[in-house]
Amino acid sequence: FFVKHHCHRPHSFAHPSARFFRRLQQTLMPPQTKALPIDGASVTTFDRFGDHRGYFNELYNEEKYDGLSAPGERWKQVSFSSSQKHALRGLHCSPHGKFITCVRGSFYDVIADFRDGSPTFGRWCGVLLTDKNKKQVFVPGGCGHGFFTFEDDTCALYLQEGCFNPAKEADTHPFDPLVNVQWPVPEGVVPVMSAKDEAAPFLSVRRPKLCGYAPRGRVLVIGGTGQVGGALIEAFGARNCVGTYAATPAEGMIHFDLAQAAMQPQLAIDLVQTVYPEVVCICAGFTWVDGCEREPQKANAMNNRGPAVLAAAAAAVGAKVVWYSTDYVFSGGSSLPGSGGSKANGVAAADAGGPYGEEDPPSPLNVYGSSKLAGEAAVLAADPSALVLRTNVVYGPEHVGKNFVYQLARKLGSGEAMNVPVDQIGTPTYNRDLADATKRLVEAGGGGFF
Repeated sequence: FFVKHHCHRPHSFAHPSARFFRRLQQTLMPPQTKALPIDGASVTTFDRFGDHRGYFNELYNEEKYDGLSAPGERWKQVSFSSSQKHALRGLHCSPHGKFITCVRGSFYDVIADFRDGSPTFGRWCGVLLTDKNKKQVFVPGGCGHGFFTFEDDTCALYLQEGCFNPAKEADTHPFDPLVNVQWPVPEGVVPVMSAKDEAAPFLSVRRPKLCGYAPRGRVLVIGGTGQVGGALIEAFGARNCVGTYAATPAEGMIHFDLAQAAMQPQLAIDLVQTVYPEVVCICAGFTWVDGCEREPQKANAMNNRGPAVLAAAAAAVGAKVVWYSTDYVFSGGSSLPGSGGSKANGVAAADAGGPYGEEDPPSPLNVYGSSKLAGEAAVLAADPSALVLRTNVVYGPEHVGKNFVYQLARKLGSGEAMNVPVDQIGTPTYNRDLADATKRLVEAGGGGFF
């Protein structure tokens, strides 16, 4: 039996689906794409519309996805895979780019740069993709690709720039020591691999010229565009470092905002999971003394909370943490130079005006010093083995050219006067010396205050 329902609709009535899509367009944020440490690779975060029925999201829209992701007209094949828990697929190298989405479960997605002539050749990075974190990864053609799953029935969707052709594929063993991928395989677990992947050769077998080629190091330099960060990249070697920038993009570096990470710790976790560093040097901070007085919340975010969440994320993957503090954690006293030293003549350096040693009690006088002192405690609480370096008047070559020496040279060169303190005595630190000391301390396994 059928029951007839009388529905009186005004002429302006819109079909429910039309209302839904109008609401959807108003609600969804556009996809946000960021560069990864592999040249040409990127990670995209998309939005999702949900209600009591479930959710809807776009996996690709050529009008919304920006240039870091391959344009829609290049997609020639759509593929789908399902994997059991602890399956390891890869490293598969195709001449075609791929756009990867996790539609069920979770996996750690890895990109390894196998392209001769690429500025990031030999480097790898990873991104955790889940059916909930709304992330997608673009893998450039010529790069190795693979993933390790954390759940049963984990499903991946691939958009590919070209059609699969076995003759043009080149697999590399996922545990190739030259690439040295740090797969997040739990202790005691044997990854489930195909016979084909287990039999895949090392990259040096395919390319004999790579015999003896050392794997890249993994040093993450937060604030790589600054004077300390630049010197560290030089000291550790550019091929061994991944640098970050916050405001002004820099070639070969990736974006990371320490202040944002203070409010959203997941940003620090994502960064560390991407680079999987051996060493994390935290050079970024809010070092403008007068600015810290005006913006104490920003000072606390960049000099305390941000470094702490980054140190915790680094410690979770076993990375060595280096945090740069300041002489402003001390008061400076009021005595003239030569009146003391660390406990000199029975007088504490904090009372005598320095010079200071590691055992002297800190006593900051301003927001900058207080925020840095709080940062020291927070970093060491997150990682008791962290290395904390208290620096003083750092100077030296830098791209931005904003340190004291640059300012003085510009002023004097243009015939301008420059106000300088007459009651402050310091021990200026050349940035290359600081970077060399950092490298030596890291190699020696140093920790605590220096």
